[in-house]
Amino acid sequence: MKRFLPVLFLLVIVVLSLQARGSDDPSAYESVTVRLIVPNGATLVPIALMDEDSIAAGYDVELEIIKSSDLLAARIISGDADFAVIPSNLAAIMANKGTGIRLVGPVIWGLSYVVTSEDLNGWDDLRGKRVPMIGRGLTPDITFRHLLEENGLNPDEDLEIVYVSAATELVPTFLTGRSTVSMMPEPMITTVLSRKPDTQILVDIQEEWRKRYGSSYPQASLVVSGAFAEEYPDFSRDFIEAFAAAVEAAKSDPVAAGKAVNALAPELNADIIAEAIPRMNLEFVSANEARPALEDYFGVLEAFNPATIGGKLPTDDFYLP
Repeated sequence: MKRFLPVLFLLVIVVLSLQARGSDDPSAYESVTVRLIVPNGATLVPIALMDEDSIAAGYDVELEIIKSSDLLAARIISGDADFAVIPSNLAAIMANKGTGIRLVGPVIWGLSYVVTSEDLNGWDDLRGKRVPMIGRGLTPDITFRHLLEENGLNPDEDLEIVYVSAATELVPTFLTGRSTVSMMPEPMITTVLSRKPDTQILVDIQEEWRKRYGSSYPQASLVVSGAFAEEYPDFSRDFIEAFAAAVEAAKSDPVAAGKAVNALAPELNADIIAEAIPRMNLEFVSANEARPALEDYFGVLEAFNPATIGGKLPTDDFYLP
């Protein structure tokens, strides 16, 4: 009998180890590090008021704020993100690259507006105007061009779209009068409105998109590593619920959200963020519910340049159930 006891003991250890490995309870093994990656800027707002106490003990959520779009893509490709808030089309690109990324749901439904210091009244008044903006060939450019065409304007002939090299050029160019019309995102709009009171919002890009597609365009979304969601389903569910609650908290208390964003990124002014939140179109919608809006959006991007979504529409397993 003594001969078999060591073997039996070893067998029990192996079985317990296998059970722990398949468990979603971090107390069964070592603490789990959860890597949350978010670009700097408006995408910090949805996570700023997340309640850490609502997330199960034993999970250590580490936030990394990314300031470069290239670095953001590199982090996703290398598998360094368990959760991330990223442009929805980047999620599609990453999925088509075989990264296993899953889209949990859109959260920012457009941030872009056309502002003017002139007495203009609509799309047709953009004829002959010089319109500075950022992101040649990127999603703000594509959505703007698409809506210009939908409203009877040729983006390359009826107006002059001027692409500046950095977003930081847009505000001073407009404030100093070097441009009287500009296409810019929040929170830049709020900065301009606070410093140049005669500014008016000429075109709400989101509302114009809504007129044609029934909802605004899902610009940024929460995503999760498919492998992580499969290994830790209970935590993933709790994290998503905490994220959804944080979005609602930011909408109901913009001042608290502004302060929380400023604490994460001191270069972002708390008062400006707070005032900008109502124009950030925050709404967390599950992937399945938002899929028609996502596919409308991806379809427009694909028609402009298939590379903007990774060459094709994502497959069914891209959308987290």
